[in-house]
Amino acid sequence: MLDRAKHERPGRRVSACRLFAIFCQESDLDSSLYRVDWIRQLISLLEDPEKPVHTAAWEALEAFVKSLPKDELEPLVVPLRRSIESAGPAGVLVPGFNKGVSPMVPIIIAGLTTGNNEQRENAAYAIADLVERTDEAAIKPSVVPFTGPLIRVATQATTYPPAVKTAILSALTSMLERIPIFVRPFFPQLQRTFVKSASDPASSSVRKKAAVGLGALMKNQPRVDPVITELVNTAKSSDDVVAGSLILALAKVVQNASQNMGDKAKEVCIELISDSFREEREESYHQSVGNLVSAMGAFPELLRPVID
Repeated sequence: MLDRAKHERPGRRVSACRLFAIFCQESDLDSSLYRVDWIRQLISLLEDPEKPVHTAAWEALEAFVKSLPKDELEPLVVPLRRSIESAGPAGVLVPGFNKGVSPMVPIIIAGLTTGNNEQRENAAYAIADLVERTDEAAIKPSVVPFTGPLIRVATQATTYPPAVKTAILSALTSMLERIPIFVRPFFPQLQRTFVKSASDPASSSVRKKAAVGLGALMKNQPRVDPVITELVNTAKSSDDVVAGSLILALAKVVQNASQNMGDKAKEVCIELISDSFREEREESYHQSVGNLVSAMGAFPELLRPVID
């Protein structure tokens, strides 16, 4: 069946997928040795330009995943993610994903909620990869099942290593950049998650990814002044390393939402820039202030006294 699924003739690829779907529905034989092979093959067939082929592959994948015990899904997360990542470049829609991504959801959720750290990390990146390769209408039904577990894992700060949290923040940022309207109900939780992660003392990669995510979120928020005030106040009371990350987050917010800033928010940003010249600080701190100066370039009249 695997050989036939790779055949050069589309008709044989279709019949292989259909036969495999029947096998999954009817057979009690132990086929666990072939699970990874079929994950890789079916995901690659979802990229097939022939509609009958990627349709049959989608249906076979659905039958396959439904036939698996729920407590045996986690080991498939890493090969699934690698296969999705290989299914064309980010930003290019995969034909077979346009029917939806529901067959892959159980594997990803299992990895995210009960997998080990490597599986959680790959599950998060798999979500980002799917969002970047799937039509908006097709990804919509899976947004809520994905977003809730992502936020829950991200907010358990002491439990997971930086690589897992970075992957989760990447997935959430991809969703905000590609399908913001579908994650709107989660905006308050996402704001708290990104602000908290921007001051994570354990990892600069987590803080930087949170800064980017917060900027993407604020692009879709009409009220940005409270976040700006919170970031400024927290930065003032933090050590240079964490403060630098918070100022970077502030720069991303200003860069994406300068049109919604009030006068008081603009004023505290200028004060923060002016204060940064009063004493020598960590290089990363000064670089972040540089990013903030660049973002405040939208208000040249306010920057003029600093420059003078």
